[in-house]
Amino acid sequence: MRKVLIFLVVAILVLAIGADLFVKTLAERAVATELTSELELEETPDVTIDSFPFLVAFFRGRLDSMTITSNDVAAGRLNLAEVILTLDDTTFDTGDVLSGDVDQISISGGDGEGMLEEADLNQALRDEGIRARARLSPGTVSIESDAGSVEGQLDVDEDGLTVTGPGGISVTFQLPSLGGRVTFDDLEINDGEATLFMDVAPGPLRRPD
Repeated sequence: MRKVLIFLVVAILVLAIGADLFVKTLAERAVATELTSELELEETPDVTIDSFPFLVAFFRGRLDSMTITSNDVAAGRLNLAEVILTLDDTTFDTGDVLSGDVDQISISGGDGEGMLEEADLNQALRDEGIRARARLSPGTVSIESDAGSVEGQLDVDEDGLTVTGPGGISVTFQLPSLGGRVTFDDLEINDGEATLFMDVAPGPLRRPD
């Protein structure tokens, strides 16, 4: 009798874990499809949902958080090699997810990072007709031209990413709007790349008109 009970407990646990993983995968795919339009992405992002036990969170229509990863996110001339967003306290209609047609997702806020590679920045400069090259190293940006190499500046605000340098070089590149929910507010320059930090505003995520 004891062996039978142990077997039943194990079987129930295995079924529960299997069902949890199945529904979690289904939800991640449905949410990823919806976020493609709501965040105005070219490609479907990878979505990882963070809630345990997932089935309980899913059927109440509220998740602790989820992480969205998208590659090659472009706006105008500038391309971000990778964007990672973490959305907090995500709510949705469970029936919509099960049907594969999510109408609306709401969040309490979030944050994220965008990776700007040196090669993409220099391609954007060339596209603007600027005959200079930016070299990124920890904490600094150097602007290299036929006249030599001097220190430049890289700034980010609500207007976009601004590159300034010698000889009157000053150009502002548009940054991805990501559905209008994101504000870029800081950056960190590293070796060959810059990390752009962003906040995600609370509220419903909707498909753009």
